[in-house]
Amino acid sequence: MNLEKVEQLIKLVKTNDVKKFTYKDFEHEISIDFTEGVTNNVVSNQPSNQSSESYSNDTSNDESFESSYQTVKSPMVGTFFLQDEKELTNPIINIGDEIKKGDTIGYIEAMKVLNEVVSDVSGVVDEILVEHGSNVEYNQQIIKVK
Repeated sequence: MNLEKVEQLIKLVKTNDVKKFTYKDFEHEISIDFTEGVTNNVVSNQPSNQSSESYSNDTSNDESFESSYQTVKSPMVGTFFLQDEKELTNPIINIGDEIKKGDTIGYIEAMKVLNEVVSDVSGVVDEILVEHGSNVEYNQQIIKVK
């Protein structure tokens, strides 16, 4: 990535008072964080599904906290839906619902076909990480289960 374009991007983010900004493509990832008076600018050539370690200096607490959760990940690239219709009226799952291994938790539309997303874990839905109608990548976390 061109360093001049990165500098222009940083200036644009600063001028518009944006506090956090992330740009990802197939080769690069840029994360800019201007919160709490600390500036963390990261430019990396790593695949976009890997997280940057610049967000937190103490990851030991985060790792133990995250280890109590299991996640359901996207089996394919496409658009994620919480029900089989584009307009959200009655989602299949909600936070606090108990799910079992093999339950359908949503759908991914790829090439005009709705594909069921099936849970490979059992537990209680703690967090839905992807909004209804948003794009997902292969192996992207969709929900957290306790």
